[in-house]
Amino acid sequence: MWRRLGQTSRNSERLPDAAYVELVDMVVRPVFPVVFMGVALACVGLLLASRKQDIALLVLALAALVVNVASVLMILAYRRRTASATILADEARVWERRFAIGLYSFAALLGAINGRGLFSQHPVDSALVPMLTSGMAFVFAGGVLSNVAFRPRLCGIAIALSATPTIVGCLDRATQATDIHVAAGFTLQALLLTGFALAGLGWASVTYEGAVRQIVSKLDFAIMARRDDLTGLANRVALRDQFEAAVAGLIGEGGLLAILCLDLDRFKAVNDAYGHSTGDALLRAAASRLASAVRREDTAARLGGDEFVVLQTELRRPDEALVLAHRIIRSLSAPYEIEGRRIQIGVSIGVAIAPRDGWALDDLTARADAALYSMKRGGRGGVAFWGEDLPPAPAANAG
Repeated sequence: MWRRLGQTSRNSERLPDAAYVELVDMVVRPVFPVVFMGVALACVGLLLASRKQDIALLVLALAALVVNVASVLMILAYRRRTASATILADEARVWERRFAIGLYSFAALLGAINGRGLFSQHPVDSALVPMLTSGMAFVFAGGVLSNVAFRPRLCGIAIALSATPTIVGCLDRATQATDIHVAAGFTLQALLLTGFALAGLGWASVTYEGAVRQIVSKLDFAIMARRDDLTGLANRVALRDQFEAAVAGLIGEGGLLAILCLDLDRFKAVNDAYGHSTGDALLRAAASRLASAVRREDTAARLGGDEFVVLQTELRRPDEALVLAHRIIRSLSAPYEIEGRRIQIGVSIGVAIAPRDGWALDDLTARADAALYSMKRGGRGGVAFWGEDLPPAPAANAG
């Protein structure tokens, strides 16, 4: 069991960042279970302290209440943070550590209250203390398994901290009991809690593995839905999302962005001469070069056929788009080795600048495309900007 739990914990360290962030969110976000357990343990601790007139139990109950309030405030802070922006894996690790500190502290206090209640002097067959302590141990373990099973290491440590003192206390009471039925009852209670904890940890590992498969599959489908099947570049959906995010930053910072529309020169002749297999291989090779030519913060997309678009962000001057365009032309115009053939093509580029040429992606794409084809009528392999002695392009619907 512990070997499997350890293996599961090691596997969790190799999760994709996006999957890890989602798992942390599933664990940290719920607030009601934390509030419920805090109120329940405070009530049990105060009741036992009052029943036994035990100051130590009172202090432990109040400490558990303080830890619970701090945990709730941490969860609310996490919710506010994630409502404003998506967090990355490094920040998610910080939030998980904060959550773990609260969870472990609460579990240790619960175990201390249960242990204090079971080990302190009172009639060995009194039903109140065993009923409350075992009830809290089972409820807490069940709550942890329901809400923290997606992080098995957290789950295992929390259950061990809370259940161990209760199990040991029950066994101690069994050895002190003079009635065989009472002794058997305490022994059975200890065995039940032990079995529940072990079975729960096994279930947590299975739950974690299933959750990971589901999350990774969802992320894979999301990536596939935003990627061009042939080249692996962004598709129209991803391009639009990146454009909208870039425009939001553009409005706040007052910079520029550029839309570069690319058309491969002589691609149709290659496709007709050597077939679609060679044409597809050429498109993949050109896409790979294009992805290498742009910066990480830019987006290269394929719209279809041999038509590509580059979203260039964080510009201060329009001529930065010209520099990128020339770099793309040099890269894509170099000879290719495709299926044993040496093939050379060219590329022509039209450019539109936001906000100078518009704010909508469709408008900017239409204007960059118009600049591209106006330039191609006079000669291929060059760069043209919208508005430089070009006829106006029909405005597309914003969207």
